[in-house]
Amino acid sequence: MDISPESRKEFVNELRHVSQKILEEEDVRKKAYYYSAAYGIARRLINFQYDPQINFLELVLEVSYNTIRARIETIVQQRDLTIPLVEGFFDRLAENVNELASKIEKDEDVYRTLEKIAVLTHITTGNGYYLYTKGLIKI
Repeated sequence: MDISPESRKEFVNELRHVSQKILEEEDVRKKAYYYSAAYGIARRLINFQYDPQINFLELVLEVSYNTIRARIETIVQQRDLTIPLVEGFFDRLAENVNELASKIEKDEDVYRTLEKIAVLTHITTGNGYYLYTKGLIKI
């Protein structure tokens, strides 16, 4: 990523804060709220220091957040309880966000970490949950 050292440090610190808040918070809606800050910081960063990898990262995180939030609202409002959040979902999400922070800090490629986030997010969908129950997706 072609960003300043100061921006890299701020980005990493923000992602680590997000990860910690996801772990600390009890309410799933608040966990999702804190997760939204991950794509938020990426979006702010690309507005000042555009980088294609950060653009990709922001897109994956935003789609992930919106997908997860939609599932949570469906569950909380009891509109459809057939697809639950699997046990350990948010712990794994926090782990992935923290891994993302570490990769950015070391200026390493983030693709595999984003792939993990995408797979985890997919479990919150009908098809993804089905694949999870078949054992094809593991968290």
